[in-house]
Amino acid sequence: MGIIGKAVGAVKGFFVHWNSPGEGDYVSSKEIVCYSVGGIGVQFVAAMCYTIAMQASCLLIGSVYGLKPSDLFIINTINTIVTIVIQPLKSYWIDNTPGGKGKARPYLLWLGPPCAILISVFGFIPTTNYTVTLSVIGVLFIIMNFIFQFYLGMYNQLAQLMTPSSAERAKIISLSSIVYSIAPTITGFLLPLISNAFERGQLDINFYRLTLPLFSFIGCFLAFFAYFCTKERVVVPRNYQQKVKFADGMKKIVRNRYFWIYNITTWFSTLATAISACLPWAYIYLLQDANIQSVMTLVIGTASFVGMALAPLMIKKTGKRNTVLISDAVRLAAAVVLVFYNTNFWVFAVACYLMNWGAAVQIITNPAMNGDALDYQQWKTGDRLEGFSMNFAIINNVVLLGLNYVIPYVNEYFGLINDYDVLFDESISSAMFSALAIVSIIGCALHALPMLFWNMSEKDQANMIEELKERAHRLNAEQGLADASVLSSGEMLAQDEYDAAADVSGGEGQSDPEGGDEQ
Repeated sequence: MGIIGKAVGAVKGFFVHWNSPGEGDYVSSKEIVCYSVGGIGVQFVAAMCYTIAMQASCLLIGSVYGLKPSDLFIINTINTIVTIVIQPLKSYWIDNTPGGKGKARPYLLWLGPPCAILISVFGFIPTTNYTVTLSVIGVLFIIMNFIFQFYLGMYNQLAQLMTPSSAERAKIISLSSIVYSIAPTITGFLLPLISNAFERGQLDINFYRLTLPLFSFIGCFLAFFAYFCTKERVVVPRNYQQKVKFADGMKKIVRNRYFWIYNITTWFSTLATAISACLPWAYIYLLQDANIQSVMTLVIGTASFVGMALAPLMIKKTGKRNTVLISDAVRLAAAVVLVFYNTNFWVFAVACYLMNWGAAVQIITNPAMNGDALDYQQWKTGDRLEGFSMNFAIINNVVLLGLNYVIPYVNEYFGLINDYDVLFDESISSAMFSALAIVSIIGCALHALPMLFWNMSEKDQANMIEELKERAHRLNAEQGLADASVLSSGEMLAQDEYDAAADVSGGEGQSDPEGGDEQ
């Protein structure tokens, strides 16, 4: 069968299983579509949130409000400290979410509206006094960022909870990512065009007073599809009730090598994107044409589609670890080019396309690998610790307190304080871009290094799930309970739905990829 035949077969199969999962799967096509549409909404909110990032390359915060890079670093530092303090409570909320609707889904309902409101407020901050502006932006950002990160994290977590199958997770993440990438593509295309209606374009505060509430509230509404039309499914015995003390949960989590590997890579994510994050500057200070920017945003946006579409194929051929290593190698090579050639917009755009492609591949691999680490934790200790696993953010944020100063330091070293028009001077912008490209090279290398120690294969993960099913069957039988080892959003799946998805083979126990014995 040729490529066209396979594609046609895949499309037919998608609609055949619109209301019920295919053989060996847990999730229907309809549910995947609803999750994906919800993702469009979340990404609309995200697109607006990213326009108010605490970094100098953010046009609203840097060029419009004129905040100094060093002051932005201070806000980020305070935000990190607050995040560290609140993180244990956040993890407790997740592992003890009330209402029986699952661990992730309820937060899509509860957090969307306040997040949209806070984002909208950023277009109306007073500018008569620098200290007042800085203080108001700092307080609002810390509150908004906590809610947004919680909101975004729960949407991503939901994909890992919808199915215990690693292969199906990758499929769901890939398909949904391709669909929800429509949101930043739409905003990337429309925002430059909308800006033409304002006197100073994207440097006009009235532009943000229109676009921030418009897209954030549309996104908030669409995200409700992911709440109302999906289920969470985990492999546990029928009478499973998790009660884990904080100290015990943390002790178990920090012994999981895969969480360490996964989280250490995140330390260097910001450094890896140091130069590609300058693309908005390239549009404004190199290209200086909003109409071409609109078209180029669409073109460069296809990098996300290509990366997310190819990721499942790459995972199937090489595994998740090697897929990450390949994508990091591509990003590193593109950054090398920008060390030497960064004053030509078109070279800059091609390099950023490749870097965005690599980042898009990891949009698929990251949650899939995190899900595998969670499965390993359950196989190893018997606990589902989605919330406790997020306490790694405490360690991550302590490390990031130092690493997050690197980019602001580079910006100010080359003369970027509060007058962003210095970027029109090619001698300044070129030198700064070269330095940030070197930062990206180092970031990509350090991001890839921990992955060399990831030794859990896709077969290992599948065997763990099968063994978890066997344990659940065995415990149900011992306690005289009707068998159903997959819980759905706090309630049992119907027996026929479970039987269709969870055939269990009686094989040998899975060996520990770390080399230890099962506990």
